[in-house]
Amino acid sequence: MMSAIVIVIIVAAVVVGGFMLFRKSASSSTSVVDATKYQAVFVTNGQVYFGKVSGENNQYVNLSDVYYLVLKQPLQNQKTEGEEQQPQEQVKPGYSLIKLGKEMHGPTSMSISKEQILFIENLADDSKVVSTIKNQK
Repeated sequence: MMSAIVIVIIVAAVVVGGFMLFRKSASSSTSVVDATKYQAVFVTNGQVYFGKVSGENNQYVNLSDVYYLVLKQPLQNQKTEGEEQQPQEQVKPGYSLIKLGKEMHGPTSMSISKEQILFIENLADDSKVVSTIKNQK
């Protein structure tokens, strides 16, 4: 009876160990990141970062040559006293692509917790974002 319990425990340990090894090898071999391209990293707070992703199978994903979009708000017309508000022309807001590192705290790289990433996309070489990045260099 005692030897049957030991055999069951050993078999269970081998099965669990094999499953964990299979799961680890399957996750590390299914990389969606194309190292020759730029990627868009969509984060749970709504921000999107553009750059070169590495370490996507680790707890933190590394991003180098990082850029992000900033919405440029058009200035609103201000009316002076006694003046009627003139109808504003409908102006479409634009976006600026900003390189990480120009902020007050001067970051040099970025690591994002894998739990905060919704998804990662490879960007086409002729996309507007990649074209803008290449023109800025």
